Amino acid sequence: MPLIIAGMIFALLVAIGFAIGTNIERSAHIRQIQQIKTATEPEPILATELTKPWSHRIIVPMVNRVSGWISTLAPRSVLQSNRQRLQQAAHPWGLTAEVFLMVRVLSTLVGLAIGGLILLRGLLPTNITWLAAIAAASFGLLAPGWLVDRIAQNRRREIRKDLPNIIDLLVVSVEAGLGLDAAISEIIERESGPLTEEFEQTLTEIRLGKSRQDAWRNLAKRNQVDDLSAFMAAICQAEELGSSISRVLRTHSDTLRIKRKIHVRELANKIPVKMLFPLVFCIFPAMFVVILGPGAITIMHTVGNMGR
Repeated sequence: MPLIIAGMIFALLVAIGFAIGTNIERSAHIRQIQQIKTATEPEPILATELTKPWSHRIIVPMVNRVSGWISTLAPRSVLQSNRQRLQQAAHPWGLTAEVFLMVRVLSTLVGLAIGGLILLRGLLPTNITWLAAIAAASFGLLAPGWLVDRIAQNRRREIRKDLPNIIDLLVVSVEAGLGLDAAISEIIERESGPLTEEFEQTLTEIRLGKSRQDAWRNLAKRNQVDDLSAFMAAICQAEELGSSISRVLRTHSDTLRIKRKIHVRELANKIPVKMLFPLVFCIFPAMFVVILGPGAITIMHTVGNMGR
């Protein structure tokens, strides 16, 4: 059993090492392109392979082979679901759907192994042994998906936060005489964040030949943000009907500003309710001790003296 657990943990560490190896892989690809541009004679294949990092030569092929084998056994719906979750999280650590599936499988096996070890060895009291084993297995099953969903949620929050400001910049740029694509390119050069990265990917798709409406719809589909989906729908409708883009941008900017004010007021109205529990359980007891404590001590001394 310990050997099985050690093997599972080693496999999980290999999968995690792939995430680090992807960045090294990208830098290796960049170095290869630079070598191709500057080299006068082609280098031998063996010499080229030896210049790659050890993680690219050993870990990456191993991970790709294992993930490919696991993906052949998994249903297509599972791979499609993983692909969508990673797409919404912008493929953290360069993960693909196949590698992410492998990480989930290995994490589940490690969780099951830890749960089995807890049951067999009796490491915890009998009353909570089964509960701890189930918790370990459940954590191994749900942890990778929860982490990716958390990253996607934070990314959506950043997009929702930056969208009004980006639209304001688009309004100023378009009204100054720039086209929509030129205005977006200008914003990409000046701003940074998840939303500008999505706009950059959309412009790349348009330049590669995809239709503008499909590119805008893919942008909305990738992120699943209501405000962004409404904005993309307005842009597509304006392009189809030949309406003024600047007027559509201005109208949508005003609408988002009103929605942001309403959202801020909702958060402000929730503050008293959220402050109730800290007041009741943390602040009020301390105030009672400070205010009533001296009086309670005096009453106790008086009652004690009367008894004598």
